[in-house]
Amino acid sequence: MFLRVVSSVFLVIEFKNEGIYKMNRSYEKKLAPTIISLLLFLGITFLVVTNYSWFNALDSSIYHVHWEPNETLTNIINLFAKTATIVPIFLVSLVVSFILWRKNDKLLAFWLSSNVLAVSFIGYVLKHIVARTRPDVGQLAERTSYSFPSGHSLLAMCLVCSIFIALQTINPNKFKGLKIALIVYVILIGVTRIFLRVHYPSDVLGGFLLSYTWVNLSYICLQKMFLNRKFSSPSSKKKFIQTLILSGLFLVLMVVTAASVYGASVYKNVQKTADKMYQPLNRETKSVKLEEHEPVSFLLLGIANDSKRQTDYRANTIMVVTVNDQLKQTTLTSIPRDAYVEIVGKEGLYDKINHAHSYGGEEMIIDTVEKYLDIPINHYFVINMDGLSALGDAVGGVTVNNDFAFDAEGIHYPQGEQHLNGWETLQYARMRYEDPDGDYGRQKRQREVTEQLVKELMSIKSVFRYQELLNVIGENGQTDMTLDQMILLMTNYQKALENIESRQVQGEDFTGDGYTGEEGISYQSIPEEERLKTITELKEQLDLNKQ
Repeated sequence: MFLRVVSSVFLVIEFKNEGIYKMNRSYEKKLAPTIISLLLFLGITFLVVTNYSWFNALDSSIYHVHWEPNETLTNIINLFAKTATIVPIFLVSLVVSFILWRKNDKLLAFWLSSNVLAVSFIGYVLKHIVARTRPDVGQLAERTSYSFPSGHSLLAMCLVCSIFIALQTINPNKFKGLKIALIVYVILIGVTRIFLRVHYPSDVLGGFLLSYTWVNLSYICLQKMFLNRKFSSPSSKKKFIQTLILSGLFLVLMVVTAASVYGASVYKNVQKTADKMYQPLNRETKSVKLEEHEPVSFLLLGIANDSKRQTDYRANTIMVVTVNDQLKQTTLTSIPRDAYVEIVGKEGLYDKINHAHSYGGEEMIIDTVEKYLDIPINHYFVINMDGLSALGDAVGGVTVNNDFAFDAEGIHYPQGEQHLNGWETLQYARMRYEDPDGDYGRQKRQREVTEQLVKELMSIKSVFRYQELLNVIGENGQTDMTLDQMILLMTNYQKALENIESRQVQGEDFTGDGYTGEEGISYQSIPEEERLKTITELKEQLDLNKQ
């Protein structure tokens, strides 16, 4: 409904104000609606980034209406969405630019064709900075990129606004029917994005406003610099156009060069950190072709070692992470650190599973987990407690939803949603004595924190703090993944890493009697039924049941 209102506003701007794009109107007449559009866009962007619950509820309310779409209608709309946007928009913009060029409106032709490229670039950068995920509903068209702003809506509105200006320059009193058709076209693009459930309404509106702002603002600058400018002769006009175009191309070249130099510097720093973290293991591991999107598994270890306990290398956090790009899903499976299992490499010794890490480091605990769960572990990640705290600060903190109020290390954690800094995040993840579920409650919070950190790290917002992130990870983490493998994981498994589910391997307390476990020591006994259930679920995630 609000899309019709927005389109009506644009229609009023176009017709009631006697053609806002007319060449003979001063640029001041176009400035007011442009500023209004910019402020609206900035407001929507702020609400999306801040992620207010009331705004999210309002924005997603349209998807709370349960209905079964007609299959034929859905196929038609999906076909329209695929064929009526990106390629046709670029082709139409080039055709209109060619017509303007032939009519000696060369500067306007250059402006129109560059608009689509400019908004595409701006939209792409903004989409990755905001890093908003798609609506959490059954989508009727597959999409893997981020959601805000809607790229199709952005391009459609850019084309329509640009052509409106071009039509006004050719003949201000003609083409009313074509203009109405263009408005209908851009509304249909917006409606189809929502119908297919691939965007929130604010994504579509944001795309419309961003393009409307850019086209108007760039045209105002064009008017101010050239279209209202007086020239002493045709040759001076031609020289000015050439200078302007060359200046624009030079500016683009400088921007590309600066971006390339910056990118090379970033890559060098990333490579340096990756080399520092890289700790390959002396063991045979099933290779996974990340470039072919094969399911992959990791062992994630959080060790107790920190600035206070510099010799404590026990793995207090043990998670098996499986990433399946076909299912678009990542699972975090927590294993109790006190689980009583056979320690591989210690001649039939049964002990707490985290003691395998103390006995033989990453290799022994990976071998132990592989045998216990009957799955291959392809890679591992280790981070110490200082690293978790610093990482929380490096990503700007994490938001958690606390089940009950408690105090830890002098910090009060009220019940409900709250944003925590790095130190607060660490203590939130470590507390167990006040938790009625004991270590299982702690493991639940650890999975929650891990999930939030992964989402923050996947966001391009972290790029602006990349040096701090690199320093934290390089000083406090290690892995057997190379930089190329990590890049493939982040790019090829993006959708799966955004959809995280968690589960807990559940056991029962028992105290060792000297025969089963060391006398007087507490352990967790994992029922065989629970172990087999976990194995089945993990094998499904890794597509091992098909083998």
